[in-house]
Amino acid sequence: MTLISSRLFFDIWKQITNDNKQVLLDQWQNYKNYTSLIKGSENSILSQIAIKLNLFVYEKDYYSVDAIFFNADDLCPKIQDKTYWFRNLQIAFEHENNFYSGLYQEISHLIILNSPLKVLVTYPDNIEHGEKELEYFTEIIKGNRNELQFSEKEEILVIYGFREDFSWHGYIYKSEGWLKL
Repeated sequence: MTLISSRLFFDIWKQITNDNKQVLLDQWQNYKNYTSLIKGSENSILSQIAIKLNLFVYEKDYYSVDAIFFNADDLCPKIQDKTYWFRNLQIAFEHENNFYSGLYQEISHLIILNSPLKVLVTYPDNIEHGEKELEYFTEIIKGNRNELQFSEKEEILVIYGFREDFSWHGYIYKSEGWLKL
């Protein structure tokens, strides 16, 4: 089993979202429809990413996690078909349209999960607001007993999306400061 790196996930995120640019832009201001394009609809962005990563994705909120990427053997054995109980996760994914809704909830949720990659996608008004929020995330993450592991293994990826120029900015958590991709 190959672990998916933050860098690889970000590269594929950019590729898939750029392939779907117009449909995303058309729904960007409609939170419900836009979120459905990201997760939960047929041919969602996450389902396309899962195919590229050779993983499966569960997009129906699993213990309040927006989406879970997994391998077939991450499922508990001997359970009913089309039921989802996991013994491992490959990627925990959170998506938040509203940047000002209390993102500390999303990042604190991600850091208590046992997955080798944790991804948060959200949409600040500008890069300065996004970078200020990264400072707050650092405060939160530094209080977690796995902080050094998160940094060394580059387990936390934050992606900021901007509608004006349809750009994506990726940041990997490092103890000494966020690494901009």
